[in-house]
Amino acid sequence: MKFVYRPSIKFDLLDAVDYYKSINPNLARQFLLRVKQAKNAIAQNPLHYSLKYKNVRTILLKQFPYHIHFAIIDENLIVVYAIICAFKKPTDFSNRY
Repeated sequence: MKFVYRPSIKFDLLDAVDYYKSINPNLARQFLLRVKQAKNAIAQNPLHYSLKYKNVRTILLKQFPYHIHFAIIDENLIVVYAIICAFKKPTDFSNRY
């Protein structure tokens, strides 16, 4: 399974890692581990996760209030659009999809 990441993912990850690092560096490492675990779960069974918008699915990270938003393009390609904190004020993310 190949993953393609929208450019905004870099900023999503940096924001989250910076936030958790300011609390405790171990939390930042744990966050990145949970992102990696979620990616592995998506690769194993991408259809397992509910459709949220159009063809976009989400997976909630374990231990952290973040959702990874992704779409299945074909049987070998996943596009990851965003990693968004569930507690942030909702905004228009339509430009990401």
